[in-house]
Amino acid sequence: MSRKQLTLATSIVVTATLAVTAGCGSDGGGSAATDGKGGAAIGKGMAQLPVEPTQAPTEDPTDDPYDNPYDEPSDSPTGGSGLVTPDAKMGTCGWGSDGKPYANVKITNSGSSTAYYSLLVGFVDSSEKAVTTGVESDAPVAGGAEKTIKVTGLKADSSHTAKKCRLSLATKSGSKD
Repeated sequence: MSRKQLTLATSIVVTATLAVTAGCGSDGGGSAATDGKGGAAIGKGMAQLPVEPTQAPTEDPTDDPYDNPYDEPSDSPTGGSGLVTPDAKMGTCGWGSDGKPYANVKITNSGSSTAYYSLLVGFVDSSEKAVTTGVESDAPVAGGAEKTIKVTGLKADSSHTAKKCRLSLATKSGSKD
């Protein structure tokens, strides 16, 4: 085979390969039956297959006896909101010398052993819009003891737009997480 014929044959093979791969869709996937790209005939044929079960189900689905969303809880809440332990109470709020708002949260550990409290306080303006938040994680409080935990806002509020502080989350754990 002459050199000219080899180049021509190679060009034809490359062109054919590119034509085949180009017909498979623009994003490298198969071509849908209605995309108008001409693509793979298999893709077009499969898109037109009927989607019907060949056999009817033999059993009716059964209900899970443990999944009943209408069940009432068997225990009653111990107090406070579901997200705030009754051990935590909001205290005074103010601004530090760095311009960041702070909140004093009073913790009364009702248990007999040391517990760890994680707190989230929101600082809002007069229209109830959030100004900043403050977080304290795993603050230890001895069993049967009281402790005030200072939660500082994450960003400064030097113009003192925060008018209220709210204890949004207060969890109690027996160990550090």
